[in-house]
Amino acid sequence: MSLDEFATAPRRQRVAAGLNLVRPQSVGRGGEETVPDATVVDDQGSAETASEAGKALRRMKRARMKGAAHFVNVNLDRETKRRLKLASFNSETSMQVIMEKAIREFLDANGY
Repeated sequence: MSLDEFATAPRRQRVAAGLNLVRPQSVGRGGEETVPDATVVDDQGSAETASEAGKALRRMKRARMKGAAHFVNVNLDRETKRRLKLASFNSETSMQVIMEKAIREFLDANGY
């Protein structure tokens, strides 16, 4: 078999805006053939599909973040951090749980 005996598909032209304004042409065995208009419709459809997929992804991320935890960084001096770590070890709970309880108690005590 020679290389000329293999049928190859034409290369698709990439368009920056997502719309195919130029119709690509390919060279076949029988001379020049034009690619049908379905290519233009497919490029427009794929651009619309990509847009819809992007919107769906953003909606999904927003829905996931509704119940997500929000983080707060706290600078502690060495002694306070050591005491927190010791309390965490002795009570067999995480430092995060202790901090959350302390913050809730503070907010409740001060009416927030």
